Amino acid sequence: MIKNEINRKMDICIGGTFFSLPCFFPSISTIKTNLSPLEYLKILTALEHPLFLISAYDLYSCNAKQLKLIKRLLENAVNKKQIILIDSGNYESYWKNDKKWSIEKYREILKSIPHQIAFCYDVFKWDINLQEIINNIEDEVIKSQSFSHGTIVPILHSPKELFPKTIAKLVDRLNPLIIAIPERELGDGVLERAINVFKIRKELNKKLQYCPLHLLGTGNPLSILIYSICGADSFDGLEWCQATINYDTGLLYHFQQREFFKLDQKLQEISDIPYNQLTLVYNLKFYNIWMNKINKGFLNNNIMDIVDSYLPNQMVALLKKKLPEVFR
Repeated sequence: MIKNEINRKMDICIGGTFFSLPCFFPSISTIKTNLSPLEYLKILTALEHPLFLISAYDLYSCNAKQLKLIKRLLENAVNKKQIILIDSGNYESYWKNDKKWSIEKYREILKSIPHQIAFCYDVFKWDINLQEIINNIEDEVIKSQSFSHGTIVPILHSPKELFPKTIAKLVDRLNPLIIAIPERELGDGVLERAINVFKIRKELNKKLQYCPLHLLGTGNPLSILIYSICGADSFDGLEWCQATINYDTGLLYHFQQREFFKLDQKLQEISDIPYNQLTLVYNLKFYNIWMNKINKGFLNNNIMDIVDSYLPNQMVALLKKKLPEVFR
């Protein structure tokens, strides 16, 4: 496990509900997915999945009938203590080249949609200095908090080499419940990103209070394992609805290849539901098992046994060489 002055936090309370760390939020989005947000939401709420993320952009884009149904499902989810994380929608507006998406529209969603936690409206501005970045984020978090039903979580965008210093200053300023950064901005390749996650965690662990680190866009099971060991605590991703996961290896296959793998008895009992829905249930069950496995690995101090079981020998050797403080 990580050597640090403050032991990693093993749970967090959001909206009066405790859940274990590390954790994974299945994301709902219209980008590179097959079904509508409503259909994904029906699956997540029917299974009473403990936590999930949904895009504000997609909520705003729904017609009145769809939005009414979605609100009802989200209200029921909140009542059942499912944690709803609202995303700013900038990911979807970027890929759809929608220049009309704005902070004002985002705040309409924050005011009208049930949730316990939401990301701030993040803006990419690397051309300004460190202090301006921090000031802008603080201003946005404070403003959005007045519109939100839940807790606003800051998102930090930064050149990879500035992340540790910037995130430390931002935590000093805001003392956030969680702080989020995009995985893609941490470097090229899993190894460089893992190294940068560990650098950030070392800086965060100098604080008196533990601050959980959320990685945006991280849904690959093996990446989640590596980054968790390096100090990340929370993740979201679309892999659960874009791919099929091999339970034995944690590797991703094409969404249409779920039939490569045998269903357990409980899933066989519902095998008559449509292919897409059954595959989503199959994947969500995997993530529950996978995150529980990682949680127990930390609690039982045998996380390296999981690493040796799932990661290629070459990758394990690289991690031990580059991050001996963590992988040993």
